[in-house]
Amino acid sequence: MSRQLTDDPIIKHLIGLSRHHCVQTLLSQGVGSIEFGHWLAIPSQRLLLVFRHQQCVAIDEYQLAA
Repeated sequence: MSRQLTDDPIIKHLIGLSRHHCVQTLLSQGVGSIEFGHWLAIPSQRLLLVFRHQQCVAIDEYQLAA
């Protein structure tokens, strides 16, 4: 994880939470997200939350496609 990810107290505490709790946590902080497949995208921060068995197991950055 990059320094930006580990410095954000909201984002770093999402690991281990269920998909529902991640969405609720982000909504309560005014952060929009998009659910699809095994991921939850946070476009404003260009992050993907990766889920396995409905539990957040990783956070990764992504690049915008040209």
